[in-house]
Amino acid sequence: SFLSLKGIVFIFRKFAVNNGRQAISRKMRALFLYIIMVKKTFKKNEKDLHTGKLSDKGENNGGNKKCWMISSDLWGRLTPWISICAFVALAWIMLVVNNSDYLYMVQERSLFSDTEVFFNERMQVVQGLLQWAGCYLTQFFYYPALGSSMLIGIWLLTFYAMKRAFKVSNRWSFVLLIPIVALLCSVIDLGYWFYYLKSPGYWFAQSLGVLITVLAVWVGNVLEKRGWLKLAWILNWTFFGYALFGWFALLGTILMTLKDFGKDSPNKLGRVIQPIVSVVLIIAVPLLYYYKYTTIRIEDLWIAGLPLFISEKIYSFLPLLPFFVVALSLIILAIAANFKDIWKDNNSTKGRKVTSIAGLVVIALCVWVTNMANFDDYNYHAEIRMYRAIDELRWNDALDEMAAIPDGPTRQMVMFKNIALMNTGETGDKMFKYANTGKPPHVYDSLAVHMVQTAGSMIYYQYGKANFAYRWCVENGVEFGYNIDHLKLMTKCALVSDEPVLAMKYINILKTTTFHKEWAERFEKMIIDKADISTTPEFGIISHLRHFKNITDGDQGLCEMYILNYFANTMNKDDNVLQEVTLAYSLIQKDIQLFWPRFFLYATLNEQKQMPIHYQEAAYLYGHLEKQVDITKMPFDQQRIVNRYNQFVQISQAYLRQGMSTAQVGEAMKASFGDTFWWFYYFCNDVKSY
Repeated sequence: SFLSLKGIVFIFRKFAVNNGRQAISRKMRALFLYIIMVKKTFKKNEKDLHTGKLSDKGENNGGNKKCWMISSDLWGRLTPWISICAFVALAWIMLVVNNSDYLYMVQERSLFSDTEVFFNERMQVVQGLLQWAGCYLTQFFYYPALGSSMLIGIWLLTFYAMKRAFKVSNRWSFVLLIPIVALLCSVIDLGYWFYYLKSPGYWFAQSLGVLITVLAVWVGNVLEKRGWLKLAWILNWTFFGYALFGWFALLGTILMTLKDFGKDSPNKLGRVIQPIVSVVLIIAVPLLYYYKYTTIRIEDLWIAGLPLFISEKIYSFLPLLPFFVVALSLIILAIAANFKDIWKDNNSTKGRKVTSIAGLVVIALCVWVTNMANFDDYNYHAEIRMYRAIDELRWNDALDEMAAIPDGPTRQMVMFKNIALMNTGETGDKMFKYANTGKPPHVYDSLAVHMVQTAGSMIYYQYGKANFAYRWCVENGVEFGYNIDHLKLMTKCALVSDEPVLAMKYINILKTTTFHKEWAERFEKMIIDKADISTTPEFGIISHLRHFKNITDGDQGLCEMYILNYFANTMNKDDNVLQEVTLAYSLIQKDIQLFWPRFFLYATLNEQKQMPIHYQEAAYLYGHLEKQVDITKMPFDQQRIVNRYNQFVQISQAYLRQGMSTAQVGEAMKASFGDTFWWFYYFCNDVKSY
């Protein structure tokens, strides 16, 4: 294979000279000589194979060395392109293929307003300019492929800037993959921390910060031989950069100082005065800005703008790990840049083999680390997809997502399922055909996830509890920052509460965004036309659920439990939709005393309709458990209710006689009876909300 590669390179060089007839004749002779050379080498290899000996000094060994030199030389020239292509493919797969749903939700949970007010608000914090730019670019995740392309472009610019700033040769350029792969990991490893992040524009801001820091080092290189100009640049970069870029300004100062501190540095001033000045700047500048900004804590002065993953006194280091890798990588590159021999191409056969193998190993490790860092929990992504489906009124898509879950769903997904069934009118027939057990969200640390912070506002709104939805939008907005999703929900809450002036407040903000103007203008038209919102798809079902006293009491931060208790204890004979919701939640509550009044009221309101199958199952079960109600005259479905219930009892008793526990019986019967209220009543226990 190396001989073939040698021949290809040899012929390509020969044929690339010119197109004259004489030149072609020379090239044909070159091709002929190459074929003879390959033939001789092949015969030599064949002889060695017959003798079973390897020659250390023969022609074959020399030819192999030359081939290694040619192939590794080609590797050296192509290393930057191989590294870039490998990284682009990896980043595209991780971002667009694996995380499009997550990236779309990122822009929904972010906000950029094209106003002076928004700009001034961002500039009130350290690293404000970087966060403003990050918020602007984050909105392009509305089209995940577009936003991902922009982010990958920033990383490629960072790769090129690092190569120039730290003077890394082509052959060693694969080491520059480490910091940009770490930035990729910082985007895809958040998991549920995504909901608790307090760093606006995080997904672009940190990558832009690294790029700007490396560019600052590059500018320092230009001024390297002019000591006083370099010192002036460091002074201005640190003083003004701290306000604009936060901790990246301090990192850039450290890198420029380390880069001039080596034995081969042409900047003599850099080895004497510059380190002292840099240390003074790093200590003094943050302290000076502490008196200018009222939004920064003194303990965060030297890491201002670095994302902090803190929730309920829980501090997680793992999501910060990529940024430590980035900083450490840049520091090592800055130190190594002082010693030219480190990045110097080793033209020996052994040296080229080492760099070639090392490059392949680094690329393979980057792929492995990225795959490990990617938060690919199925339920996490399914929750995001179901949230979007509910928001866009795609009820059947939400149900399809629920049906496709390979393992048990989270409680949030169960709530979404109930909302979708309520809107399709299939609650009574399909409520237990989907999994109802629920399990806590998967986290890789001790983060405590609460439904009111991930989807509480949406759930409350879909059940008509506009005050609760609005309250949690405000609470979460104050804690984590307002976003597009909050503004949309608060607009809807204001409309269903008949507060058009308040709704216009949020609509006007949404009209200053890039991708949500159309949504805002559609709802603005409803207000201007004074449309009856109860007839629109967005508000149709919700208007039926608002037959209650419009107050806000306490939910103790448990959204699901409040909804369950509220509707299970509600009765309304004036609205059929609301009454069915109360009946359904009395089933979930497993309360016989709550069930019978709601069951009879539902039957009275729906005399012309066939009783849904799950309500029949509950009535038949409760009629046998407590003989308070005579069910003998009720028209139960003989095949689906009577016969199947008898089978359920017989099989469960048989399993119990075999000595199986209740949990084991439930698992054994799940395949046959898991779609019934009976299975839910007996075996779906100890469900914990969050």
